[in-house]
Amino acid sequence: MITALNTFDTAYAVQTVIAVSVLFALVLASRQFIARQFGAGVAYALWAIPVIRLILPPISSPVSLPGLQGISPASSLAMTGTPGDAPAIVHSPEVNGSTFQAIPAPPAPEITSTHVVTHSTESGSTGLADLMSFLTDGVFWTFVLTLWAGGAIYMMTRSWLAHHTFMQTLRREEQPASPALQALAEDVARQVGLKRMPQIATSFISSGPLVSGLLRPTVLLPAWFEQDYSHTQQRAALAHELTHVKRADLWALQVSEIVVACLWFNPLAYYARRAFRTDQEAACDSDVLNSGAATPHAYGQTLLKAVQITLPERLTAAASLPLTHALKERMIRMTNPTPSRSRRLMGAGLAGILGSAALVVTACTTATAEEQTTELAGDSTSESLMLESGTVYINGKKVEDRQIVLLRDPMEGHGLPPGLDDEIKTLTVKIEAETAELEKVLAEMPALELDFAGLDEDLKSKIEFAFEFDEENMPKTDEEWEAWSKKIEEQAKQWEVHAEVMSARAEAISDRVEARTEAWVDRMEPRIEEIQDRIEAHADELEERIEREYGDDFHASIEGTHLALTDLVEECKDAKLSDGETRIMEKVGGKAHDGKPLKVKIACVKGGPETLTTSSTMNAVMSNPKLDEKEKETFRKKAEGKSKSTWKMKTESRTSHTED
Repeated sequence: MITALNTFDTAYAVQTVIAVSVLFALVLASRQFIARQFGAGVAYALWAIPVIRLILPPISSPVSLPGLQGISPASSLAMTGTPGDAPAIVHSPEVNGSTFQAIPAPPAPEITSTHVVTHSTESGSTGLADLMSFLTDGVFWTFVLTLWAGGAIYMMTRSWLAHHTFMQTLRREEQPASPALQALAEDVARQVGLKRMPQIATSFISSGPLVSGLLRPTVLLPAWFEQDYSHTQQRAALAHELTHVKRADLWALQVSEIVVACLWFNPLAYYARRAFRTDQEAACDSDVLNSGAATPHAYGQTLLKAVQITLPERLTAAASLPLTHALKERMIRMTNPTPSRSRRLMGAGLAGILGSAALVVTACTTATAEEQTTELAGDSTSESLMLESGTVYINGKKVEDRQIVLLRDPMEGHGLPPGLDDEIKTLTVKIEAETAELEKVLAEMPALELDFAGLDEDLKSKIEFAFEFDEENMPKTDEEWEAWSKKIEEQAKQWEVHAEVMSARAEAISDRVEARTEAWVDRMEPRIEEIQDRIEAHADELEERIEREYGDDFHASIEGTHLALTDLVEECKDAKLSDGETRIMEKVGGKAHDGKPLKVKIACVKGGPETLTTSSTMNAVMSNPKLDEKEKETFRKKAEGKSKSTWKMKTESRTSHTED
């Protein structure tokens, strides 16, 4: 597409858009199967195919994509250039290229090998001729190019400004990590194989671990990271972000933004970017687990922890641990048996071959010829909300006369349901045991034994080499040379006989090994199939269990909890309270695993931070019958500064949102 626009080859640009869309659809349809069979890394690599196709120049070939579709790429539409003459549409096989070209049509009497459609009101050709004239008009394509360029520039500029603003805020608000956290990060970096250590920082602007910065990567952690995450979870989260840096995922993410900017008019581009991010995270998960920096169980717990404490924010050129919409798919992929190295290589080779074929087929022109949730409809506005130890910030602006204290963890009840952790462990152990048994069975396969021992020595003992002689025994007379020649001929015959013996012996060994192998396969094939069926059954059971717990209901519950908290903050801000007055507010958010509603409770106090510790506020909270002892104690600790917490969310609303 980019090449076509540089040369103003409109036909190839349209062909490229169609080809990239087809490739997007193929990758979207096959990515989960490829990931399961060959690994997350191979599925992630598939996204390179449509990206390469987007920038691929035309490839000269007798067969092209339009040709396969029944469209003649060697034809052009020509209009008469003389005012007053009847406009004609000329099919000219001699015209080079696949673009529309305006050329004078020859007079009708002289036309011999072209088909002319004259301008005739009676034949109804006026509309077709006018349409062709419009499509071949340079003004039309100039307008289309201008519209496309404007959209692409807008998308790229918006992406750059978002990244630039975020990085400025990051540099301004970041704080150096503690020595213990820095030492832990360096240890994890060595384990994942990262040679150049990025900056490790903490900040209140980050609600979850993330990495940002193309040239100077920074792993940004929440200010409360060491308090909220256990030591094992800290290692897993750091391993994930440092692996992003090692894999240069930020650059790939930036390329995806450029692709979406170039295809801003194509709905598939937005779906593809969402799936690409999921595959990128899954490939990173796979690398982390392969490095041994975290166990699947600990890593899954860290993913769930990140989702529980943050609502994901879409940051340009920022790769973060929580990716809520893909949590279920990522956890399922982590529980799949890891493909062997040979299987991963086979998958990579297969993807390379099919990808190359797809690129060649979709980029060919004729030999004469020289491109997160759907965001198409409506404007979106975003609102950020942060609660920091009672103080409220809306869109970064502090609300001066309100204090809001969370009386319970809004995500309490969204954790692992009772027994699920043990079920996952049990099924994972079963899969590992079955896989080990299968490997043990395959290890018993008869080795190929080609026993040629002694054959070479036997050959040397029976054949006297006569090809070398020194000055003393060198033949001198014709008779001696004749005798030497006969000896050579006899040795050649002996070589031939022994070669036949060696061939027969090798064939016998091969037949014997083949027979043993076939017998082993016949004997062990039922057992192998039985083990594979058990592995598949365990994997399906595990996938079904995770699907049930982390499906659409789980995400709807998470979203409902955040919306409930947002509504409570708005109600508190708009409530008519007297100075120092305290009001307990609650709202049902999501649902627990057992179906019971989960409530979000806040204490809304009018005044500054000092109002929280006044006797009137304390009495109002401690004597409230709606609160239990745990909620009252939570308020006391937060009011006295003994317990600190920060919640940061970002919500988006659309004025005219449509969704397929």
